[in-house]
Amino acid sequence: MQSYQIRKSFLDFFAKHGHPVVKSSPLIPEGDPTLLFTSAGMVQFKPYYLGLKTDMKRAASCQKSFRTTDIDNVGRTSRHMTFFEMLGNFSFGDYFKAESISWGWEFLTKEMGLPAERFYPSVYRGGVAPKDDEARAIWEKVLPKGLQSHIVELGDSDNFWAMGDTGPSGPCSEIYWDRGERFAHKGCAGPGCSCDRYIEVWNHVFTQFDKRPGGVFEPLPKKNIDTGMGLERLAFVVEGKDNAFETSLFTPIMDAASKLLKVEAGSSPEAVAAFRIISEHLRASAFLLAEGIIPSNEGRGYVLRRLVRRASRYGRMLGAKDPFLHRLVPSVHEVYKDVYPEIISAEKTIKEALKFEEQGFIETLETGEKYLSDLLEKNPHGVPGEEAFKLYETYGFPLELTREIALKKNIPLDEEGFERARKAAQATAKAGWKDSGEKNAFLFQKAEEKFPATVFTGYEAVEGQAKIVGLLDTAGNFTDSLKPGLEGWAALDRTPFYAESGGQVGDLGLFLSDGRAVAEVLDTQKPAGKVFFHRVKAVERLDAGQKVTVQVSTLRYRTACNHTAVHVINAALKQVFGESTRQAGSIVTPDKFRFDYTTTKAPTKEELAKVEAIANAAVAENYRVFKAERPLKDAEKFGATTLLGEKYADPARFVLINKGGFEHAKDRYSLELCGGTHIDSLGELMLVKVLKDSSVSRGVRRIEGVAGLAAVDHLRAAAELAEAAAKKLSVPVEELPARLEQLLASLKELKSGKAKAAPAAKAGEGKKLLSGGIDGSGSSFMVYDAGDLDMKALRGFSDQVKKGLSSTLLFIYSVSGGKFSFIVTHTGDVGADASAIAKGAAAALNGSGGGRKDFAQGGGEPPADMAAFEKTLAELAKKHI
Repeated sequence: MQSYQIRKSFLDFFAKHGHPVVKSSPLIPEGDPTLLFTSAGMVQFKPYYLGLKTDMKRAASCQKSFRTTDIDNVGRTSRHMTFFEMLGNFSFGDYFKAESISWGWEFLTKEMGLPAERFYPSVYRGGVAPKDDEARAIWEKVLPKGLQSHIVELGDSDNFWAMGDTGPSGPCSEIYWDRGERFAHKGCAGPGCSCDRYIEVWNHVFTQFDKRPGGVFEPLPKKNIDTGMGLERLAFVVEGKDNAFETSLFTPIMDAASKLLKVEAGSSPEAVAAFRIISEHLRASAFLLAEGIIPSNEGRGYVLRRLVRRASRYGRMLGAKDPFLHRLVPSVHEVYKDVYPEIISAEKTIKEALKFEEQGFIETLETGEKYLSDLLEKNPHGVPGEEAFKLYETYGFPLELTREIALKKNIPLDEEGFERARKAAQATAKAGWKDSGEKNAFLFQKAEEKFPATVFTGYEAVEGQAKIVGLLDTAGNFTDSLKPGLEGWAALDRTPFYAESGGQVGDLGLFLSDGRAVAEVLDTQKPAGKVFFHRVKAVERLDAGQKVTVQVSTLRYRTACNHTAVHVINAALKQVFGESTRQAGSIVTPDKFRFDYTTTKAPTKEELAKVEAIANAAVAENYRVFKAERPLKDAEKFGATTLLGEKYADPARFVLINKGGFEHAKDRYSLELCGGTHIDSLGELMLVKVLKDSSVSRGVRRIEGVAGLAAVDHLRAAAELAEAAAKKLSVPVEELPARLEQLLASLKELKSGKAKAAPAAKAGEGKKLLSGGIDGSGSSFMVYDAGDLDMKALRGFSDQVKKGLSSTLLFIYSVSGGKFSFIVTHTGDVGADASAIAKGAAAALNGSGGGRKDFAQGGGEPPADMAAFEKTLAELAKKHI
């Protein structure tokens, strides 16, 4: 019997015994902020155990699971792995120990045909709680005659489960399989021993107590069953193998790797470990990638990066020179193609991501290995944590690999120092981090079950009538009212307020009564999807049961513009970089949009300009934006863009951008599954402006931009800044770039030492001509001697002189190398023509000059009589005022 048959037999067996078979939940826990990954079968059933959901009394599942604690042990032992499938049957106040034990025994001995004499069930012998005599009595009845001696009693560490210091808890009964004496060590203590002879196959948890403060165990009114049996472990028992890596779950992957690398998997102990690591980490990576996780240096992405890089490194130890993991993906699909279709549909993405990540690792690994070699040579007594972190941050060299390489040379690693350095480096990023709202999931759990589902009307309207069905204070406690000034959460029977999801922020707005505002809406959330919770600040007393008029802020329209712009940009990116480019996250607010996307290279300035041009061409076409609920299968039919790992409702909401609607869906600009709010036509966007493109991590970039009214605001602000800068520099706005280029060139020369620095200028250092003013209105005409500056430095000096002046015409000159150079300019509030004055002055010097009315320059021979030349300047000023 192979793994797929074992999995099916288990689910069929419990379906026959009245258990609804529940599909595996994603590896990314939904609405549970306490978990990085789904790590057990019971995770998706927490609401049933807590009494928050009551539509099922029992269930069975085969749950995709992932545990990060075992990464470093994979390959070192035959039992550790990261990704695994957990078979389980569950009871929520329905059946209890007798049924769970008897069905478990029946499945193992009859369905799987395993010999009864090789099983050893354990029961709780007592400790923090009373001994489990009930489970022992049941086992004595269930076991065949003569096998009662196989029952073993174990203590708190092995056979008692508790959620925490207080709360649900209870004894366990584990079923052990005897692998035989050859796996025992000297002095084996039997089931529960740390050796490999007796292995736990199936754990039955009997949640029957409520642990109270002081160690008092009170019986729960409803007792629960939670069982877990790893498919990998059961498979090697049923298939008669020595470990899971020899079963049908791994052999296709190992065989493919052996053929590709041209190395026998069992050729040496090192090869055995390497092939286990490669096969285990590859299948785990495939499942994580299929759920939309992208390699990075944080959170789930960092776990994925560790897996890929560790597998890659062991492949290199077997002789691989180039990326190879992506070539083994079909072997993973061979094992799971009939069970988890999501990894089949994501095959292209999985391959591309693996190849890209592995290629990047190979490039940095070579440099990092050299750096580490030098580091170990310099620090034979221990690798400093700060240096290990530098190796990680600069070269992408994982701590785990540093540790492994160092240990081979018996050199310790300061991991505490590494952690300190890592936390210090992340402090700034963490300070600006905004969570996704998942931390509020538990805050709303009780209310989620008590309150009715909210009817969302926000696609059709932005205001309406509603009833407050319940109120919570800020701690999540039920309350009948909120006094003026207090904040809390309000649930309505129906609402037009969009709750934060899909990257779009929650709506703001007002609750009104008789035309008066009774509460401000500061945020909207739907942590479990059923009930919308409105963060409110009471203006007047707010009561549960009260009827109110609800009104969404006009900011919603700005948000909708930016959200539609994200779809427009996404489609443009695919046109420029290819269909393999996909979304890796987004945030949409009234002020701007942020869109993360995958790419194998940094875009050029020209490519970004092309993305923006394509987006604005679509705006100019004024395509319509059609929104409709359709069967989920239409996504594949039409080839709609979807997010990997996203769980879509059926029917799902489709957002189509084209001219002919869904009857012509294949002739389109864009089609995505999206629950957000959108405008009705692209013309409303007016403009899509890309503000910034930056790197998030290797293979992921981030575009920030604005559209619609947000784009208008941005352009207005930019114009005001440009006008202010132009005024400071006394140039028209259109000449601002050229003037800045001049200033930057001057600055560069000053820094290089090639130009002479202009002396600091003071208004009083100039010589005033025409004491009565140029035109009788008080305007001054000042002449400045700037020494021997060259023309570039002279321009910089003129900028200094003008600071703080008004109503002033300036003639600034220098003499260098026998040449007389000058600048004529004014403060912008003088009517003089600088260009005409410059030409006249140059003519008097047998030279040349010219420019604009507000700024001109020239040069010629040094005047023989400066006083006479100044008189000429005064006449020119009077003439050209």
